[in-house]
This record gives sequence, structure tokens and C-alpha cells, in this order.
Amino acid sequence: MDSNIMVGQVVKSKSGRDKDRYFIVSKVLPKERMVFLVDGEKRLLARPKKKNICHIQVTNIFSRELAEKIQKGSEPCDQEIKRYLKKLQVD
Repeated sequence: MDSNIMVGQVVKSKSGRDKDRYFIVSKVLPKERMVFLVDGEKRLLARPKKKNICHIQVTNIFSRELAEKIQKGSEPCDQEIKRYLKKLQVD
């Protein structure tokens, strides 16, 4: 399951005070089984949330546009991430 997680993928928190919140993966640390998560609101790109892979639920939703921006180093702004996640929750 953890090998499927990629930068730009939408995940849902299963535990902690951020339980049931959606995030976008900004970085994957496979050896440590950790990911860095951002939501553009409480968790910004400057301060991502480090979370254990077993504490997130992976979705099949993937933002190619946001992933490309993060991987190229031209990080998307927090507003773009927030807008993308908000749009998903409305649909």
C-alpha cells in the first residue's frame, strides 16, 4: 500500500487531531514510512505535516498539475492547494 503513495496524491488522515481531513502529499520518505502533507490552510508548504503512512488512507485521486509543480521545485501556492481540496469536497 505504501509503495503506491506519490507526490500530488490526495490522502485522508485516519488519526490524530487532523482526523478526517484531506491533504496532498508533498514528499514521500519510503524508508521511514513517512509522508509530508499539505492542505493549503493549516498545513502550508512552508510547514508540512509529517505523518506515518499507517495513519493515512490513500485515495485514488491524483493531481498531476500540483505534482509536477512540486517536483520541479516551482511549488504551487498554498491557495492552489486549498482550492483544489475544497473543489474535491464539493463534488
